[in-house]
Amino acid sequence: MIVFKSKYKFWLSACIIVAILFSLSGFSLAFESAYTIQDDARQHVFWLQKLNDPALFSNDLIADYFSSVAPVGYKTLYQLANLIGLKPFLFNKILPLFLGVASSIYIFLVTLEIFPVPFAGFLASLLLNQNLWLLDDLVSGTPRAFFYVLFLGFVYYLLSKKLLLCLLFIVLQGLFYPQVVLISAGLLFLRLITQKQRQYFYLIGLTVAISILIMYKLQTAEFNQVISLKTAQQMLEFYPEGRNAFFADNHWYFWLAGARSGFFPREWQYTLLCSFGLLLPILIDYSSQFSLARKINQKVEIIGQILLASFGLFCLSHLLLFELHLPSRYSQHTWRIVIALVDGITIAVVLNWLTRKITQYQKILRPLIVAIAIVTLLYPTYAVQSYPYRLGYVTGKATELYQFLQQQPKDSLIATLSSEADFIPSLAQRSVLVASEYSIPYHLDYYQPFSQRTKDLIQAQYSSSQAELERFIQQYQIDLWLIDQNAFTIPYLKDNLWLKQFQPEADRAIASIQQKQPLIVSKLDRCSIFQTAELNLLDTKCIVKYD
Repeated sequence: MIVFKSKYKFWLSACIIVAILFSLSGFSLAFESAYTIQDDARQHVFWLQKLNDPALFSNDLIADYFSSVAPVGYKTLYQLANLIGLKPFLFNKILPLFLGVASSIYIFLVTLEIFPVPFAGFLASLLLNQNLWLLDDLVSGTPRAFFYVLFLGFVYYLLSKKLLLCLLFIVLQGLFYPQVVLISAGLLFLRLITQKQRQYFYLIGLTVAISILIMYKLQTAEFNQVISLKTAQQMLEFYPEGRNAFFADNHWYFWLAGARSGFFPREWQYTLLCSFGLLLPILIDYSSQFSLARKINQKVEIIGQILLASFGLFCLSHLLLFELHLPSRYSQHTWRIVIALVDGITIAVVLNWLTRKITQYQKILRPLIVAIAIVTLLYPTYAVQSYPYRLGYVTGKATELYQFLQQQPKDSLIATLSSEADFIPSLAQRSVLVASEYSIPYHLDYYQPFSQRTKDLIQAQYSSSQAELERFIQQYQIDLWLIDQNAFTIPYLKDNLWLKQFQPEADRAIASIQQKQPLIVSKLDRCSIFQTAELNLLDTKCIVKYD
């Protein structure tokens, strides 16, 4: 157990301040516009708007699916936030602040358990924040955003031998992000078979973890038909340029760096931070010269055990594709934690060695420390703002369309192939038949009807048959039809990677344009109820009546 001396409190406070600075830098992107939202929140948060208006998204396949797969703890937290006046999308934007601060505290504590040097804990926290705020995991405010705080909290209480709190975090993992329970269970198993003491601790923890997993598996879900490897191999969606690209011709990329399939974090190509930690074994071997390395205790073995457990789950996930969802989820998150830990410890040891070497140059050392402090404070803003990915925040541009749709009946269903469909449920609070953002193929009982809807929409929009138009509208009870002004050009279809997945309908649509104008073109002016330079919204009642 860590006794918090004044120097510990100072560096812990510094960790919290840095985490807040990173968060505030992210806020400038999150609140850039009233129509700015996080990319993944468009999937996992839009349906939570029902908390304030149950009439929204009624009989909505997309809303029903994402509500069904959301973990219980995640739903409950957003419900509690809504009760105190924090609406879902507002809470989604500020939640990363709390998760980031909590993750920073726990990695600081984990570092001290391994290496009781508070400056190293600060460095580990700084490096973890730097990594997390260049990506969209933490900032998404979705279930995977909880990985870091829940896993780091578990590891800390495991190392500090606090059984009840360790068990609590296992339960929380099951409530918010069940995949992390598997890694925790693997870690407990490794310690059970390698540790001679306190085996009851690991046995109880492993029993609770297995119980949580069994309970999660036994839960009846509306959508539970997981896609098989054989089926996925036959779908364009899983190949390069597909909406959910997984398979790759380059085997090195597939196994090592693939965003969904690879073992290592995909952002390693942008950073050299991971290289520092490679020096740690050398520093330990030469601790006679690097004296601070002597403070590294036996608990450092947890780092190797984390990687081993992650590797085991990564392999198992590949073996059982896609029963355990995506293999990278079991390795990339833990690698980021391990990188921060070993780099923080390594840098602290090396800086201590350098400081002792140049103590005679005090006039140089003090200004250098001040410069490092200033850079540390300014770095979060620079790192977050300068990185081109922008944390996955996207801004809807068709503001007038969103406002117009909000005036339509709440049970309106909109058919469209426009990319604006990705924004409509979140910003206009109206249901769409299909959209690229919601084209997630991991559960066939969701994706098969979704895919059929998309094919039917492509077929109808580019058809020359009035009967086919009417049949489509009546089959899906479409109220509004949104069409891009350039929707009837060949590049619109040829350059759209999402639409090209749906064959042969996409190719038939191109052939239809080449032969003659689709029938719906003749209805654009008469049936339009809202129009901009880029978009045209049609009333389907007019399409059915007008011939």
